[in-house]
Amino acid sequence: MDQNTAVPESRLELGLAGGGYLRWAAVDLTEIVRDVRDRRDMGPVATAALGRCLGGAALLLRQAAKTPTRLSLEVRGDGPILRIFAEADQEGNLRGMVGDAQVDVPHWDNNKLAVGRAVGKGRLWVRREFAEGGSYQSQVELVNGEIGEDLAHYLQQSEQSRSAVLLGVLGKPTGVVAAGGMIVEVLPGAPETVVDALEANISGIRGISELFDAGGLPHVLETVLAGLDREVKETNPIRYRCRCSRERLLQHLILLPADDRDYLRREDGTIDADCIFCGSHYVFSPEELEPLTP
Repeated sequence: MDQNTAVPESRLELGLAGGGYLRWAAVDLTEIVRDVRDRRDMGPVATAALGRCLGGAALLLRQAAKTPTRLSLEVRGDGPILRIFAEADQEGNLRGMVGDAQVDVPHWDNNKLAVGRAVGKGRLWVRREFAEGGSYQSQVELVNGEIGEDLAHYLQQSEQSRSAVLLGVLGKPTGVVAAGGMIVEVLPGAPETVVDALEANISGIRGISELFDAGGLPHVLETVLAGLDREVKETNPIRYRCRCSRERLLQHLILLPADDRDYLRREDGTIDADCIFCGSHYVFSPEELEPLTP
């Protein structure tokens, strides 16, 4: 597979609801998460963790008052998954990785995947990069490592935004059957009747991934925003696309100490390298590596 080949595009929608007092963004990531899971041969917990973070990154970028050219979201905890990284850019490209793709932890008592148990205690970082140059990074402590509540906490602490963050990945023995997310921001001056209606709708949801499985993005919007007038203001394509290349990986090899490069060499002098984001496999011949030899 070409390293920059994109999976079939999905879409991310933005709009208003509740008389203009609710600003929302929602994205269906089912095909994207399914493809990434297969590319990277990830277990269920890692798939759920990465899928939630990909959704969070895509939604945060589009919800920002000033849309950055690129937004990255990183979760680091003391649990066995070690690290989750997700990145979204202004063109609708996503990429991400996890520290341990095969992490396995006991389910929660309700039989749901225990992403928070795999993450453990730690911190969430959000970094924004802008076209005119410069970047902005902020961080918060994790609430429970389940990603959705952690992002809601981040928005409250760093953005002073009162928001509901719903993220989910639904897996079955056949693989990923649904994935996606939604952020609903309560704007200043929102009537309590609007807020109460939103909270009642959300409290009745078992899981947003089940809503995606039942009827896709339209069903999610109908359920979360039930009884609240809504309108779609913008629709954006979204896809998983990596930025790796032979040249970039070769440059990484150049920066490695000579002993580390020698350790990576096979008996025939070649070096194999896999991209941690998309799984693309590269083999560098002895001739290509010759300039690296002292």
